[in-house]
Amino acid sequence: MNDFTEFSSFRLAEGIQVRREKFGLLFYNYRGPRIYFVPSKKLIDDDFFDGKQTIGQLIDSIQSEHALPRKKIEHSLKTIFQTLEDKGLING
Repeated sequence: MNDFTEFSSFRLAEGIQVRREKFGLLFYNYRGPRIYFVPSKKLIDDDFFDGKQTIGQLIDSIQSEHALPRKKIEHSLKTIFQTLEDKGLING
C-alpha cells in the first residue's frame, strides 16, 4: 500500500462482498471461495467500501464515536487495509 493518506478511499475488488457482523466485518471472495473475518467490531461499516468516504472521514467518525487517539486509529486502519489489499479484497 503506497498511498495511505486521509484522502485515500477504498472499494471492494471484483467478486468480493462484505457484510457487518457482531465481531466486525465478514468478506466473502467469490473467486475463491474464501471467507475472511476482520475483527473490527463497530469501527468500520460495510458501506465504507463503496469508495465515497475517505480515510480521514472514517478516522474523524471513529474518533468522535469512540474517543480514541487519532494515531492509534490511523495505525489500526492502515494495518487492516494493508491486509485486505494484500489478500486482493480491496483496491485503493
